[in-house]
Amino acid sequence: MEWYKSWFNSEEYLKVYRHRDDKDAEALINLVLNNIDKEKVKTVLDMACGTGRHAIIFAKNGFNVTAVDLSENLLQLGKENAERAGVKIEFIQSDIREFYSDTKFDLVLNLFTSIGYFERDEENYYILEKAYKLLNDGGHFVLDYFNKEYVESHLVPQTIDEFDNTIIVQNRFISGERVIKEITIDSNGKVNKFYESVRMFSYDELVNALKKAGFGIQKIFGDFDGNSFELETSPRIIIIANK
Repeated sequence: MEWYKSWFNSEEYLKVYRHRDDKDAEALINLVLNNIDKEKVKTVLDMACGTGRHAIIFAKNGFNVTAVDLSENLLQLGKENAERAGVKIEFIQSDIREFYSDTKFDLVLNLFTSIGYFERDEENYYILEKAYKLLNDGGHFVLDYFNKEYVESHLVPQTIDEFDNTIIVQNRFISGERVIKEITIDSNGKVNKFYESVRMFSYDELVNALKKAGFGIQKIFGDFDGNSFELETSPRIIIIANK
């Protein structure tokens, strides 16, 4: 079920995630830039860029940024955000599995849990292999994913959000190796239902998949502030790898 195609391109997606701001994005980018040889980085690829939060900050820092996403709606917002920020970014609409570039990049990013959507692990891991192929030798890859153990122990079964004649109910549960979210949005009496299903990769699965793709693991953090990764308590797994 390719739920992500309709969900990420819907207006409702932006309502559900309207609280996202640049604070986490800026913290993550600072973490990355402080832990790579940024003087050797000129070109950046943001795989699954969404509205361009991370891409825009990289562009503001003087990097040449290419940003790819499947959602036409999110890309349009990204273009508007970049224009407001006064930065130039090459936005490309593509499934990241199918994205192709003649040129390679010094830094490739896959942030905010942007693999794991696909039913087959081979397809999810293919994103990591794709990142490796798109990197210049000596380049860096950054993977930011949720920590499976943390999700399992901190899962909130239901949240209800009310604003502007809109009620958003999110029901969450774990089924096998996937975390499922069922979203019901009632906006002025019009009800829409959406669905998310994301593979919960363990720390070992992610590290081993990166190594199998050819990467060398440089550093691993447990949150955007750069604290060390702790299996039971870290909310994120942020891996900086190199080719």
